[in-house]
Amino acid sequence: MVRPTGSSPSTSPVPVRVMAAIARPVWVLAESLLDWHGRWKQRQALLSLDDHLLKDIGVSRLDADHEARKPFWRG
Repeated sequence: MVRPTGSSPSTSPVPVRVMAAIARPVWVLAESLLDWHGRWKQRQALLSLDDHLLKDIGVSRLDADHEARKPFWRG
């Protein structure tokens, strides 16, 4: 067996299943963070709309304010 330069016989690569077990929760967390950030940005954009634009999309100012005050983790 040919070993790459600088590797020692006692060094073994991390098994794939261990990496998969670590990668899955990290991936789920990253997706959640992206969803939360997107939700926050959309709510901020909704707040920035004037009353005329809100009326065009059928949302009252009260509804827009209520939606924007929701915590980012709530869908």
